[in-house]
Amino acid sequence: MISLPNFINKMTLSNEQLAALTEAYAEMIVDGMDMDDLITFAVESLVAEYNKYTEAELLSEIEELYDEEVLNDLIESVVE
Repeated sequence: MISLPNFINKMTLSNEQLAALTEAYAEMIVDGMDMDDLITFAVESLVAEYNKYTEAELLSEIEELYDEEVLNDLIESVVE
């Protein structure tokens, strides 16, 4: 059996190289996803981000991106 060098323990990447590796890895993961996986990932990512918002920040975000009617419809859908 051929022994390959262990690059992981010896490698130090520059910031630019680490950013490129991160992007390449993310692209590889996304390329392996089907549409359902992509939708699940997008929803989970958005929920994780919006969970960091205060109630006022979230309400403002919804109203700014959509409008007051959409905001009211969403609120009604969760308080019923």
